[in-house]
Amino acid sequence: MSLDDMVQTLAEQLGGPVVLYDADLNLVAFSVHEDDVDEARRSVILSRRASVRAKEMIAAYQVRKARSLVRLPPHGDTPARIVYPVWHAGHVLGYVAYIDKGPDEEPRPQHQRFLSAAEPEIGAMLALRSLQRRQSSDESRRLLSELLSDDAAAREAAAAELLESGLVSSAARYSVMVFRPAQQPTRPSGAARLAIEQALSVIARSTSLKACGAVLGNEGVLLIPRPVNAERLASLLSGPGLESLRAGAGGPRESLALVRASYREAVMAWRVATADPAGYGMSARWEDLGIDRLLIQLPLDSLTVEDLPVAVQRLLQAPSGEKLADTLGAYLDHGADAQATARDLVIHRSTLYYRLGRINDITQCDLADGRVRRELHTGLRVATLAGLRATV
Repeated sequence: MSLDDMVQTLAEQLGGPVVLYDADLNLVAFSVHEDDVDEARRSVILSRRASVRAKEMIAAYQVRKARSLVRLPPHGDTPARIVYPVWHAGHVLGYVAYIDKGPDEEPRPQHQRFLSAAEPEIGAMLALRSLQRRQSSDESRRLLSELLSDDAAAREAAAAELLESGLVSSAARYSVMVFRPAQQPTRPSGAARLAIEQALSVIARSTSLKACGAVLGNEGVLLIPRPVNAERLASLLSGPGLESLRAGAGGPRESLALVRASYREAVMAWRVATADPAGYGMSARWEDLGIDRLLIQLPLDSLTVEDLPVAVQRLLQAPSGEKLADTLGAYLDHGADAQATARDLVIHRSTLYYRLGRINDITQCDLADGRVRRELHTGLRVATLAGLRATV
């Protein structure tokens, strides 16, 4: 009997829809919903995970330590629920959850009997599923490492094996994404690794095609069988628990054996997103980088303020230099359009003209000169990517 069958049998015994989660509260199986699906269940089915509120309630009521079913009281529009921890070999491997339709606050005794009787088989199936997922994860890690290696023959072999094993869907184009903490440590902390694994899971589940992801060293790498949708990626990364991450996406390649180039682009896109969160948010795509595609390949780590054009040095080292640099950057971004710049900065045009006058005095440059504007614009951009000026 499969987990789906076991959950359906439980639903019939308990008299209502049942949901089964794994130990990390990822959705494993759910029964047929014959009645109207409430918003909480609909959210779980669509996201494939328990809600943040449900996780908080399970922790607050110490369900993980319980040896019998636990009643979680109603909250807002969410009705009361029964949660039963599934134990196997001394560990909780999952949770059975369903709406409490009892007349009082005490769960019905027969429910405990049904759940206890089903627990050994569900626990064994969850243990087998966990083992299979670990084996699949290990295989994904090995094949992705080979796919991104320097060895061309290994890349070809890994590409063929990924397709043959079904770890990634066959497609016309493939792209690579990388996920790393914004503040890059030598080794990711437990919380950072958890966030990376969550990002891999969330993004992989967002596509109907089979994607392959793994944590390699200090980063998460995800191979998807399609180009990366920038808006979709930004939306998915805005979820809870992912605030510490930045993502980079490489351009698509027609051959799976060629995605090493997409990975290289993804790493550089991550560097740009990390250096300029004000401009890119939490993620950046290689296709959208413009001149930053070139500038990010400079030896930025070794640059100092003294390496910048003299006019940019003067501006950054002046009192209120950072604020004036932001104003100049916005002015140059808008093609020296004073009206558009003032509107973007939410200041009066007279304030803008005053600041531009100060910038002229400090830099000793004529902003009407196109070559000067190019030098200032490029210098400020390099300073941003090199971490020599702050952005918000």
